[in-house]
This record gives sequence, C-alpha cells and structure tokens, in this order.
Amino acid sequence: MDSRLFFKQLREAPLRNIYLFRGDDTSLLDKAWEALVEAVKAREGSPIQGEQLDAKETSVHEVLSRARTVPMFAPRRVLRVRDVDLWPKEHRDLLERFVANPSPRSHVVLTLGSKKSWKNLEKAVEAHGVIVDFQPMQERQLPVWVREKVAARGKAMTPSVASLLVEAVGTDLHALETEIEKLCLYVGDAASITAEDVEAACSRIRSEHVFKLMDHVVEGRSKAAFETLRQLLLKGDAPLALLALLARHVRLLWQVKDGLDRGETMASLAQKMRLHPFVVEKTARLANLFSEDALLQLHAAITAMDLSLKTTTLDPARALEGLIYRMAALKAQKKAVPSPGPPSEFP
Repeated sequence: MDSRLFFKQLREAPLRNIYLFRGDDTSLLDKAWEALVEAVKAREGSPIQGEQLDAKETSVHEVLSRARTVPMFAPRRVLRVRDVDLWPKEHRDLLERFVANPSPRSHVVLTLGSKKSWKNLEKAVEAHGVIVDFQPMQERQLPVWVREKVAARGKAMTPSVASLLVEAVGTDLHALETEIEKLCLYVGDAASITAEDVEAACSRIRSEHVFKLMDHVVEGRSKAAFETLRQLLLKGDAPLALLALLARHVRLLWQVKDGLDRGETMASLAQKMRLHPFVVEKTARLANLFSEDALLQLHAAITAMDLSLKTTTLDPARALEGLIYRMAALKAQKKAVPSPGPPSEFP
C-alpha cells in the first residue's frame, strides 16, 4: 500500500503485527513510525514507548528477543528496526521465520531502502503483515498536502496561498508542518490563512536567498554567490536541500521562459503553475537573463550533481560550491539553441 492508505488505515483498520516500510524519505518514514506509536497508544489507552534500533548496530537475536517480550509496564511492544538488509544471510533467515509467526503482543516495523530487494522477506510480510511504500512527494503535490494539514487544524487556505508557502519554505515536510503550526497560531481565531499572513509570519523565507543566489549566478558574480551560499549553509540549510531548491528554481525559470516565449501572460502562467503571481513575476525577471542554452547547461549540471551525490561519497557542501562556481561562470547566451523544452520534474 502507499503511505496515504497507511495513515488512513491507522485510524480505521486493525493494526498489524508486522510492517515493512520501503523508501528513502526519512521524514516520511519517521512520521509514519510516530503515527503508528500514537495509534497503538490510543487503542491501548496506556503509555507506550516505541523503541528504534539500527540493524548495523544490533544483532537479529537481540531484536527478536525484544520483539517476543512484552515490556514490564506496557501491554505491547512497538519496535522499529532500520536497514534490515544489512544483516548477513543467516540472520535474514531468522528474521523471515519470525515474520511468518510474529508475536501477537508486538508491532514490529522493518525498514528497507527503495532500491533494496529482499524477496523472501517481502513475501512473508505480504502474508502476515503489510508492506508500505513511501514515495517522495512530488513538488506539485505539496500545495494539496499543505491545505490538508491546514484544514486538519480547522483553518482554510487557497491553492495559491499554499503554493506561496511551499515557495517560501521549501519542500521539506517537517519545515512545512512547523510553519503551518506557526501560521495557525499567528492568525488566531481567523478562519483562513492569507498570502499576507504567510509573508508576515514565515521565518524561513529561503526562496528569497535562492533568488539572490541565482541573480549572482546569472551575472557571473562568483564571490557574491559563494557568500550567499555560505550564509545559507551557516543558517543550517542542508546542501542536498539547497540543491533541490536550485533545481526547482531552474525548472521554474525554464517553464516561465517557455510560456512567455509562447505568448502566455504571467497571470495565466501563475494559474497554470499554481504559483502566487508575484512569484511568477520575479521568476520572469530572472528568466529573461537566461538563454535556452544556458538553462539547458544549468539543468545538466544540477542533474549530474544530483547523480554524483547519490552514487558517490562526494562531500555535499564542497560539491555544491563546485556547482555554484560552474553556474556562476555561465553567461546568458545571446543566441538560443533548440532545446527539448522545460522539464516537468528533476530526478
């Protein structure tokens, strides 16, 4: 099942004794784990502490011993074991046998990366528990997710305001949820959250810094670009999160430029892309400084960097500095060359 169905079944269906979480988005996996613990607490009506272990640091014997033992002061045990594929074959066999006959007084969550495969375990979990796939939420889905979270807190938010919040905060679900909570407190008894509320209350307007960074990049101001990058890193922004933001901005630049070149108005682009009009206006200003060829080069550089960070031990911060150097060296080309068109998503 997918993650949305999992969260729904936590509220409506019987809890299972075995779960296999597959995915790489640690934020989603953590939220699912926390939701399961809360669901067990609610149904048992007693305090229950979930336990989390790492397979690389814990033997399968210790894990199974815990899973089969009910805690002294709690009616059930809720246990999560990360990266179970790291165990050797003999340990895997033991785990598969346990999954085929799980303890009825425990809820055990096993996690695997999305690219990992363990057919025997998956078959056993399908027969006696539930496999939950956690696919990273695509950016275009985030405004809907934001509105659902806002509605759950008794407030309303239009699609354009939800898009503005995503633009302001970024794509990190934890950061978005934190800002949603702040906004709900900020508006008090008001029934809805407006664009003015977002602009006034959100403390993490990172997109402004990324716009500034892109300004420096297109003008070839390497020193200023590096200074802006260092400020972002010092504020605690993760290099991979910044790479995702840069990828998003390049994609928006390409889409806006392509739309304007085809004669669309900024108002129609804002509606089609579900962005606040002022975001489209700022993007259009920057897009005019790029040629199609320059955007193609930026897209290729970001895609290559994304692949390198996922497949090598390259230091993310240093790699990002190298990417900014390459980007800042690019000048807007006077003559555009044919391109495949703007990408709908980056990898």
